[in-house]
Amino acid sequence: MIKNGFIGSVLACILIASSPALAIDFVLEIYGNADMNEFLDEDDIPYIKEIIEGTNEKTKLADANYDGQVNEQDIEQVQAILDEREPQITYIDILGEAETLNKPIKRLVNLGYNGVEMTRILGAADLLVAYGADRSAHKTYLPELSDLTSVSPDEGAQAESADFEKIIMLQPDALQTNIERGSSATACRAQKDIFKKNLPDVPLISLNMRELDVLVKNVRTYGYLIDHEREAEEFIKWYTEYYDLFESRTKDIPEEERPTAFFEYASEPYNCYASGSNLGQVLVLAGGKNIIDGAVSPDDPQYKGMIATDAEFIVKENPKYIFEAVASWGDGGYETDDLSKMIASRDQVLNRSELVNVDAVKDNQVYCLDYFLLIGAGNNIIGTAYLAKLFYPDLFQDIDPEAIHQEYVDRFCRIDFDVKEQGAFLYPPYESWPVEG
Repeated sequence: MIKNGFIGSVLACILIASSPALAIDFVLEIYGNADMNEFLDEDDIPYIKEIIEGTNEKTKLADANYDGQVNEQDIEQVQAILDEREPQITYIDILGEAETLNKPIKRLVNLGYNGVEMTRILGAADLLVAYGADRSAHKTYLPELSDLTSVSPDEGAQAESADFEKIIMLQPDALQTNIERGSSATACRAQKDIFKKNLPDVPLISLNMRELDVLVKNVRTYGYLIDHEREAEEFIKWYTEYYDLFESRTKDIPEEERPTAFFEYASEPYNCYASGSNLGQVLVLAGGKNIIDGAVSPDDPQYKGMIATDAEFIVKENPKYIFEAVASWGDGGYETDDLSKMIASRDQVLNRSELVNVDAVKDNQVYCLDYFLLIGAGNNIIGTAYLAKLFYPDLFQDIDPEAIHQEYVDRFCRIDFDVKEQGAFLYPPYESWPVEG
């Protein structure tokens, strides 16, 4: 990422100056990051020298070439990474395990739901030789990728359904899995084992591409792995400017003053997102109070995913807002202007007799948002903008969610698409927000 010479020094200054609060609270888990901060840079070389000389403590990531010892070869490895000429790189994946990749990666099979999008965001779509679930329906959103080979028959791109024979025939340098969300850390151990068993010679990439609070770390790591560090930093700068803006304005709002709300998976009534999940984080970052916190604690594995509730719980918590997360593949988002699916999702909430006395239903405060504004690859900062504007119109009077969405499309999706005139992302339409009771 940070290179030698003047350009490298300038980039280092830019990164440090633009790094938000969340960016300095993690360790970039790439071997060679000896001083265990958020960057792998030239400062790691003298740090390793001091370890060799016995004047500094050995750290977990000081073994840059991952051979079990810290010596001069690790200095050479760090320098090779900085020069973008390393033959291998080792990182720690979402499951906390070290994985070594051969460099450079020129052929990548990507099973990630958001991994494919992040690859395109970093300007590396040319690396992709196949994706998991069939994306031929995404001719508007992924025009340059919609005709790629699919190696999984299901949208989840699970290891059990992967066509390993086809993957091997593609001769990939690496495979990016769909183990890419916080709840994967415990739920997908078996998934990785299946990949390892069937693809023993194909290195795996498994990084969290969904949750807002860890995206910077994972995008930066991904930039190193696919040799698109500068593009990663461009995206990180854009993303963190908005993340910091929302976080700085909402973090000190007292709990009792936050509007109560929850996200429900539209296809499964009362299956709701806890605050540690990607959609739960959208709600909290926007300044809302997630009522699902009353059903699951932060130390519960379900806190990072969805939890099944019931009408009795919702009635008891009496939220001010209900948000329906509408999952679309080819029948929503960028691929259609038809709002019928969202209208039906909203109506089925408003028509639940058991919720007739809930404030959100009584006051008509039920909103549908498409997954393409919520799920990951940075698009959930867009969903955050819409919710923040709804919750606190005066606090965020300078924020235009549609403009943020358009900027995301123009700069990182690089498609000809007008978010105000095209697509099915919200219902009721944004111009009617807040909806009258």
